[in-house]
Amino acid sequence: MLSGRSLRLVNCAPQFCFRRRYTPLNYDSLKNYRRHAQAPQSHQFDATRWTQQPVTNEQGVILPSDSIANILSQPTLVIERQMEMMNIFLGFEQANRYVIMDPTGSIMGYMLERDLGITKAILRQVYRLHRPFTVDVMDTAGNVLMTIKRPFSFINSHIKAILPPFRNSDTEEHVIGESVQSWHPWRRRYNLFTAQFGEKDTVYDQFGYIDAPFLSFEFPVLSESKQTLGAVSRNFVGFARELFTDTGVYIIRMGPEAFVGLEGNYGNNVALEALTLDQKAVLLANAVSIDFDYFSRHSSHSGGFIGFEE
Repeated sequence: MLSGRSLRLVNCAPQFCFRRRYTPLNYDSLKNYRRHAQAPQSHQFDATRWTQQPVTNEQGVILPSDSIANILSQPTLVIERQMEMMNIFLGFEQANRYVIMDPTGSIMGYMLERDLGITKAILRQVYRLHRPFTVDVMDTAGNVLMTIKRPFSFINSHIKAILPPFRNSDTEEHVIGESVQSWHPWRRRYNLFTAQFGEKDTVYDQFGYIDAPFLSFEFPVLSESKQTLGAVSRNFVGFARELFTDTGVYIIRMGPEAFVGLEGNYGNNVALEALTLDQKAVLLANAVSIDFDYFSRHSSHSGGFIGFEE
């Protein structure tokens, strides 16, 4: 288990400061945010570390030899939430299930929420959008490659990407990074972090943020210089399907090549550097958070074409 934790703001330029714009990065709120810290840690502002890390994921958690890298090496992923029949007809909140595909439609893996019996099923009905959950990212053979965890959240969702202990030398799981929702009356905001492990604690470096407008279907990930690093897009799959099913399709763009031909949507401000494997893992976890926070049938602020509000 982690013995300590601190949060580091990287290259916080005077003209655009994450601390000034986003509540989770306010110094006062950080006192509650560092739940695992044994003692307050100093904030470090290092302008030299904002440059994107190499694609080899140097000093990252995920190795190129890890099985999850086969999925994350794709510049574009298509995620489809499968239909939940009891949710559709009875309003019964079931465990989420997703299919991971490449742009050609070939299945690369699955994401399945752990369904641990009747107690968990009852808690899903009580907590709804506030409920905690654990989602396993699997290959087509059913092997767990990565885990996405979210604790109970009263207001802002907080989701982690975790590498399970499948390496021979590993005895415990490793946090890859996290996505933290930032409250706003109408905008849709997230802050994205990767974990850096020190001798005594874990430091979370922010590599990007999402600041999407009201009812947006597009969630671009921006750097501090406002370059587009990646994006999560909710695709509308047809009126009848959206109305009578609880399905959703998301496009996750994780590299500059994924934006070719989309200059009209994203302009010419796409970063030339590719995301690292750790950053891609956090973006995949963020897509699950976006689906649950804004496009679930039980979301109180659904942004889909048809809003099912309670």
